[in-house]
Amino acid sequence: MGAPAAPSSHPDNQKAAAFWGATSSTQQQHPYLVYSPAEKPAGSPMESILHVFNSWTNKAETLGNNIWNNLKTNSSVSGAAWGKMNLTAKAISEGGFESLYKQTFTTYPNEKLKKRFTCYLSTATGPVAGTLYLSNIHAAFCSDRPLSVAAPSGQETWSYYKVAVPLNKIVGVNPVVMREKNPPPEKYIQVVTVDGHDFWFMGFVNFDKAVKHLSQGIFSMVTPAVAV
Repeated sequence: MGAPAAPSSHPDNQKAAAFWGATSSTQQQHPYLVYSPAEKPAGSPMESILHVFNSWTNKAETLGNNIWNNLKTNSSVSGAAWGKMNLTAKAISEGGFESLYKQTFTTYPNEKLKKRFTCYLSTATGPVAGTLYLSNIHAAFCSDRPLSVAAPSGQETWSYYKVAVPLNKIVGVNPVVMREKNPPPEKYIQVVTVDGHDFWFMGFVNFDKAVKHLSQGIFSMVTPAVAV
């Protein structure tokens, strides 16, 4: 798998990548990556979704444009839309996003989900579409769907791309805006850890709101109990 990386590490980090190639050694070397085996996703999403969003964005204003820009970050717009729809359906079936979050990641008894953000994670092999979760203990990211992973044997396997960072390991949340004079500007949130790792998130529906809540989250974290 491509390790989390700055946007400049791959030319497609301004678009979405549907898949990411990887080896298990990358997962073992990075302290915040979580390996989560999964079944190969079902066939191609319905292309009609693309037309629905095309029509919708012609009438939408600021919020609508932001949502559309988030979807357009993916090289397959219909694939991105389908991934979001599947995620919402899964959250409903699992009892809500807090329940889904606790089933997706190892959590603590006193851990509560505070916010979630649709976005992309910049990696060395391109951006990965998913959801950034903010709890009172972690900042965690999970891809919308399983991605292709090359096992050491060479066999293709599938895994969700997950990152889990304890808030007490985060030393900085930095908003970065590039190409301000050449609209639309590229907006990123860089999350820096105490041990020198950093994560670049992009494609937020509400960039300013995400910056605000992530920054506040560092200062309002609680001491975790025993993980469950």
